[in-house]
Amino acid sequence: MNCYVLTGGRSRRMGESKTAMFLDRVAASARAVFDRVIAVQRPGGEALAIETIHEPPHDGEAAIFGVARALQHSAAPCFVLAVDYPLITSGVLAFLRDSFHEEMLIPVWSGIPQMLCAGYGPAMLARIEARIAESRFDLRGLIAEAHVTMIEEAELRARFAGEPLLNVNTAEDLELARRIDERLFPSR
Repeated sequence: MNCYVLTGGRSRRMGESKTAMFLDRVAASARAVFDRVIAVQRPGGEALAIETIHEPPHDGEAAIFGVARALQHSAAPCFVLAVDYPLITSGVLAFLRDSFHEEMLIPVWSGIPQMLCAGYGPAMLARIEARIAESRFDLRGLIAEAHVTMIEEAELRARFAGEPLLNVNTAEDLELARRIDERLFPSR
């Protein structure tokens, strides 16, 4: 199974590139678990230090385009992981990969389905393409349309220490990640 790391976000709330800060760490965790780790970049985005594919040109700005591109490229079950999960571990990723048996696998963290740290089966591509055609870019809407395995937060917390599914989008999130693991994010 391949892992596709979504790197096309613009990091507006962070104020600096999440890809530059986190890609090496996220890719290293994924490499220990998946056959290939491939970056998915927005149209026209630069190639990265790992194998990179690009979304086709589109007018929208939403992660759904990266998920669609990952599914087109894999033509098989794949794992999609946003670059903004810098505390993710190989252990968590292996557990999620091994738990993926339906059309989708979605962990829940902080009470929110983590659609960008999730397994997607090839049948999801048609559903995603239909949503794009209708300008419905919210990935969470897929939960009602598919056979989904939800991994609840309580189960993840019982198995794994720390905050491995902390989604870092703001400077405040980054400070929290630094407090959790200063080795990864030394203060400047």
